[in-house]
Amino acid sequence: MSERDTKPVHIRDVPADVVDTLQARAGARGMSLTAYLRNHLVDMANRPTMEEWTRAATDRGWGVDGETIQRTIREVREEDE
Repeated sequence: MSERDTKPVHIRDVPADVVDTLQARAGARGMSLTAYLRNHLVDMANRPTMEEWTRAATDRGWGVDGETIQRTIREVREEDE
């Protein structure tokens, strides 16, 4: 990733104890706070939200419309009677 592929992000009003905790976690990994947060933001952006995941899982083109599915189910049920 080059600098041309990045944008600055500023986050205001983060509680001091939260910043302290994040700095400690970054330091424990030998990272700057900026690098630590960047890694977490990239990871967060790469994971779909539940809404995105659900949409992707249900928006599949099965090649069969709902009416055909319902008709087939009725036919199979009638055969079983």
